[in-house]
Amino acid sequence: MQAPSYLIKIGNRFYAQVRVPSDIAESYGRKQHKKSLKTNDHDTAVDRLHSAGVEIKAEFAKHRASLLRQKQEPAPVPAPTPQSFADLGRQYGREIAERELTIRADLYEEAVARPKEFWRGAAQKFSEPDQFTYFDKLMADGDLDRVVGYIIRKRSEDRIADLKRMIDTGDMGEVLALAEERQPGLDRKAHVALALTLARAEIAALQNSLSGDLEGHRTAPAQTSASASIPVSTTPALPPVSLDALFDKWKAETKPSASTLSTWRGIIKSLKAAFPEKADDASSLTPEDMIKWKDDLVESGKAAKTINDSYFACVRTIFGYGVNNRLVTANPGIGVKTARGRKASKTRFGYTNAGAARLLELARKETKPTLRWLPWLAAQTGSRISEVAQLWGSFVKEEDGIPYLDIKRAPDGGSIKETFSERTVPLHPQLIADGFLDFVKSKGDGPLFYGKSSGDPEKKHASKGVSTRLAAWIRENGFTDKRIDPNHGLRHWFKTHADDVGIQDRMADRLQGHATKTDAGGYYNPELSTMLTALKKIKLPPVSAGGDELDKASGG
Repeated sequence: MQAPSYLIKIGNRFYAQVRVPSDIAESYGRKQHKKSLKTNDHDTAVDRLHSAGVEIKAEFAKHRASLLRQKQEPAPVPAPTPQSFADLGRQYGREIAERELTIRADLYEEAVARPKEFWRGAAQKFSEPDQFTYFDKLMADGDLDRVVGYIIRKRSEDRIADLKRMIDTGDMGEVLALAEERQPGLDRKAHVALALTLARAEIAALQNSLSGDLEGHRTAPAQTSASASIPVSTTPALPPVSLDALFDKWKAETKPSASTLSTWRGIIKSLKAAFPEKADDASSLTPEDMIKWKDDLVESGKAAKTINDSYFACVRTIFGYGVNNRLVTANPGIGVKTARGRKASKTRFGYTNAGAARLLELARKETKPTLRWLPWLAAQTGSRISEVAQLWGSFVKEEDGIPYLDIKRAPDGGSIKETFSERTVPLHPQLIADGFLDFVKSKGDGPLFYGKSSGDPEKKHASKGVSTRLAAWIRENGFTDKRIDPNHGLRHWFKTHADDVGIQDRMADRLQGHATKTDAGGYYNPELSTMLTALKKIKLPPVSAGGDELDKASGG
């Protein structure tokens, strides 16, 4: 009986998973075979599941036939040729990429099924306090995608460092044994050359996995000549490409958000200013250059989180794209980071009831639409200000007598953080009583809170300026505690208040546009009437018990 196909989700991608039959499991090398369905849409994934399962089972049949041929006639050992070494390197790179995908899937499943055991096992891998602190925070937040990604990154970076040390020192016992297993009977020189080929193929495959290329199974060109000088590479030189050209090619292909473009342009500008003599040849930048740049950024007062999660995230992504597309030879940003210090002042809080009530009462007295309505819209749903700032009149609709917001991208170039952030949310009765629907009617079908946007995807949307001005107004009105983000503090408040008044987590996540904690949560799609019943539990403005020290200190 053939094993059935199962639909699983890793990160935001769906995969077909089939258990490897027991008669070939040992020689196949793994218990489960996973195949990407190349979509993040559930219905599309279901449509593709059957055909993917058929393809996987065809691979099982092909493997059985290969085993049978091997039993009948032992294959002769091919002569060591440059081409055979290259083929072995590419094959090994594909195996490593497939292994990384399987490990990632297994880690994710373990983290979901047994979080406590997963935490204990993974925590032992972090020798540096800042690494453990960050891992512990991700686990506490329940952000399993980032947890697994963080562990995979550390594991891959450690392995890359080990392989590079083996090549540099000549202590290559592990990869020499692998080379002997792949092609027995080589003389010493060819044996070492094949070992180098396999080591470099594994490094390239791991670097590609860190850049997100788990499906392409790309590997850097392996050293192919058995008689080449060791360890000098025979990879042909690539024509120089400037940092600007590399960035523009990445931008044209990936089409990032205007906000990312604006931020990352500044980062590339900073990198060019640090190494002006290398700006016209991105491949000339080395890990040592990156370390010097990192040290300069620390010296200039940049926060560790900004350096790691913004500056070097940009560099690793841009150069990862360059490596995958044969524009540059290596990614110099991999493994370079600064230590994160634990600082209480960096902890983010939400408004308490007293703070939220004071802010909403201030807004109620305003006549400018952005100040009057945006805090209330954020408080009624826990939305990001950026989501409600780009609302159009046509996004305010009614169904079965229930007015609701259709939260989505503005048609003139707006953006939403994640696909699942697009959602419908009923209007809170208090907003209706206060006249929000009359305001919408007066504005027509167009933007409610901004005039017009350029529509240029490379420029920030006009609603971004609205969000910035709102935050400034909140600060000007005495909400000065730096631990509370003036706009985002309402989103934090909603999450806490929803729990206080008995709204289920999955309902709160649905209202706020938060990612579900399990795949099953993605099937939860309550009726508008059910959501309205939950929203009515939120009191606007909230009633405060008083006496909150944080509110007294911060003004809210």
